[in-house]
Amino acid sequence: MDVLMIIQKNYLNFSKQERKIADYILRFSHQIKNMNIAELAKNTGTSNASVTRFVKKIDCKSYADMKFHINAQNETQEIYESHGIVDEVFVYYQNVIKNTQRLIDTDQIEELVELLNQAKRIIVIGASNSGVTADIFRVRLMRMGLYAISYTDPLWMLMHASIAEEGDLYIAISNSGTTESILETVEIAKAQGAIVVSITSYSENPIAELSDLVFHVYNTRFIDNEKFTNSQFSNIYLIDVITTYLLKNAEFREKMFKTRESIGDI
Repeated sequence: MDVLMIIQKNYLNFSKQERKIADYILRFSHQIKNMNIAELAKNTGTSNASVTRFVKKIDCKSYADMKFHINAQNETQEIYESHGIVDEVFVYYQNVIKNTQRLIDTDQIEELVELLNQAKRIIVIGASNSGVTADIFRVRLMRMGLYAISYTDPLWMLMHASIAEEGDLYIAISNSGTTESILETVEIAKAQGAIVVSITSYSENPIAELSDLVFHVYNTRFIDNEKFTNSQFSNIYLIDVITTYLLKNAEFREKMFKTRESIGDI
């Protein structure tokens, strides 16, 4: 049982006190090994009772059982030691990629590839930093000859959603799964008959509940390093995986070559 991924996926269902515990465990999981329940409660500003409720909520039999699963998971992962800024950034990226890789389901990738092939129009939406990722994804798809557009402005999203049709494929990027403008757009597009795919960090959230297909990525807020603010790296990694799957198609490879050749990107 991958306790750390269970905690992340269910993060939005936790109470305020439980989120303090979740944040601490996800950031300092390697320190849990030698920590008793009272120490964890003290370090998180909660209580033994809160920790016990949290443990039960993530389907562990006891605090010791939770520690066992966390330690077992950590032991299977290589731990890199940082010796400066270059190594520090490398460790950050390694952690994000490894944790996102654990969440990727290849069957889902194949299903998305099929949806992309069949879609009449592909609309990628995202707000703020996720909007930048939406634009990147749109360019990747467009350069393979797929009809893709992206929206990052809430009003443009809503206007296009109001004229969505069956055969349209909406790809919503929202780490929290609660971004109001994205949620409202997805609701309207879904009501118009569009298919919705979402990329998010948590399993139970409003956008995921409306989606026909949900991809989960690692949330970088849980990495123990406040200097890193790249919240989109896990999303970009997933997009790279999806793009590589699409390029197995000879037609897409040829069109990608042509578009790259046209702008001297070869």
